Amino acid sequence: MFSIEGIISNQQQKITYTYESGIGKIDGDLLIMLAVEDAMESSDLTGPVGQYLERDINNPLAVLSVINECFEAITGYDGDLPEADPMPEGAR
Repeated sequence: MFSIEGIISNQQQKITYTYESGIGKIDGDLLIMLAVEDAMESSDLTGPVGQYLERDINNPLAVLSVINECFEAITGYDGDLPEADPMPEGAR
């Protein structure tokens, strides 16, 4: 589980992601919830550079990437943030 705080439309907002038994769920302030729910519907891939992911509520890294896309600025976080896979040896 993790929470992200940030700015969207000049307002401080907070969103929380929980993942239990393979099921992801988001909860938070209205503006960021609307933005993330809308962004999750996109067919564009998301994710860190080199590890592109489908937008899937049950993939914590994908959800974190979508949340990051939606905030204008991130001001804080709490919890265990998912991490991208390490770069393969020899990659540039």
